[in-house]
Amino acid sequence: MELSSVAAGVMWESIATGDQDFITTAWLPYTHQSYWEAHKDDVDRIGAVYEGAVLAIVVPDYVTIDSLTEMADHAEEFDNRIVGIDPSAGVMEATKNALMPNYGLDDWELSESSEAAMIAELERSINNQDWVAVTGWAPHWKFAAYDLKMLEDPDETLGGQEEIVVVAREGFREDFPEVTSFLENWKMTSAQLGEIMYMINVDGMGPAEAAAQWVEENQNVVDSWLS
Repeated sequence: MELSSVAAGVMWESIATGDQDFITTAWLPYTHQSYWEAHKDDVDRIGAVYEGAVLAIVVPDYVTIDSLTEMADHAEEFDNRIVGIDPSAGVMEATKNALMPNYGLDDWELSESSEAAMIAELERSINNQDWVAVTGWAPHWKFAAYDLKMLEDPDETLGGQEEIVVVAREGFREDFPEVTSFLENWKMTSAQLGEIMYMINVDGMGPAEAAAQWVEENQNVVDSWLS
């Protein structure tokens, strides 16, 4: 089994064409809605790994506002900018096309970068006690590493709660029924996901190493997915 890490658009295209077997990080129904609409006739929804995921604009806890409705009044402190990630990410599309126009941030910059670059800028800002707003989502390890808060989105421009879903290529279910059964049973909590993310992004472990250690320490949980 080969594990690949790619941008969202490539991820969805790869299973729609059958080049890859399945993806484990489809955010539905909001974040990846455009990809689902484009490819739903060519893929198979297997099951939800996590329920209750959310998108948000995230700021350091010392920032003195709590809602997106207050951002426009603090343009100078935020330098008229939201720090983003990969431009093809669903949170970027929703931020640019829905959130910013809705809350009067049309003239602000949504900078395109990567998750790693966004985290680096977040950390620099925190070290300097500067105001910064970044595109974010939960679950994510950054909430364990830094004192952060998600700004309230009263108009739900980034959507409501979501599921993190496994989606497979057509025919995968028939080709690999036992693997499909495992993926249908695979469920994780916010604490469990956060623990693995922290091991990878803060402790510096490789994904395979972190997964192996987590499985060893949580064998009873894994056994429940295999039943």
